[in-house]
Amino acid sequence: MRLLSAMTLSFLLAAPAWSMENPTMICPKGIVSNGDYQVEVLAKCGEPAAKIRREEKRFERVREGGREKTLASMVTVDEWTFNFGPREFLQLVVIENGRVKRIESLGYGY
Repeated sequence: MRLLSAMTLSFLLAAPAWSMENPTMICPKGIVSNGDYQVEVLAKCGEPAAKIRREEKRFERVREGGREKTLASMVTVDEWTFNFGPREFLQLVVIENGRVKRIESLGYGY
């Protein structure tokens, strides 16, 4: 019984974190999913209410011929916020190098 109670409690505590990130977003002209191209998002959802763009330098360790190397690369990150009105949640779409990486639901729109 204690195990069941502990599992239920851990699920309830973790549930709010799961509800914030969505694999898809419904737009007026279609559904956007992780992996979609930036131009598809514009075609299906229209212009976002807000846009932020930044460049990030990322590092990756690779093993080559028994030796370990660190490779650096630049990633363009766009954060687009969509507002579908006061009865819908704001949606944050994170795009890396032109592809949708993550979709998050925020608070209610305006």
